[in-house]
Amino acid sequence: MDTEELISLLAADRTPPRRPRLGPRVLGAAALSILLLLALWGLRPGWSDLSDQPVMLGKVVWPLAIAALAALPLLRAPQDARLPLWPVAILAAALSGLWIYTRLSGGEIITHTTLRCLLSVPALALPVGAALFSGLLHRVVPSPARAGLAAGLAAGGIGAAIYALHCDEDAASFFLLWYGLGIALCGLAGRIAGPRLLGV
Repeated sequence: MDTEELISLLAADRTPPRRPRLGPRVLGAAALSILLLLALWGLRPGWSDLSDQPVMLGKVVWPLAIAALAALPLLRAPQDARLPLWPVAILAAALSGLWIYTRLSGGEIITHTTLRCLLSVPALALPVGAALFSGLLHRVVPSPARAGLAAGLAAGGIGAAIYALHCDEDAASFFLLWYGLGIALCGLAGRIAGPRLLGV
């Protein structure tokens, strides 16, 4: 087979290239974030006794809901599909309303753990964000900014849910605000990084 025949065969091969699956990458990165939490932050005292309480479940569930709404389009959408972010916007609006309600009911929003919370959520989100971006690098991304935003929000939601296993601030006015800001910072970072890393 000469060179021209080989080129013709390669050109005729229309098998789409295999894209790395994002799901296993995200799960592996989340496991790494949990290990980091155990090694550097530690679990909150008595966390197993609190695991069936509504507050503890709520602190974990709503960030995971944001992560799922942001990540599912990335995991399932074809390469050229636009990513719908309106479900995330609706959930964020609902949580904002809940925060206003809980704030009117009282509860501290600035404590000695505020800065730690705001920094820890992006730190624990970093492995997940890196996994998502590394997978998206192998795709044709028509809207890098939107994809970066979705990846950042997904990573931030997972990071916040993991941090909740350490956080002992159970006032809804506290964790809705600071977890939410931490997730928003991750989304902003993804929005900025998307065109730089995923642009054609």
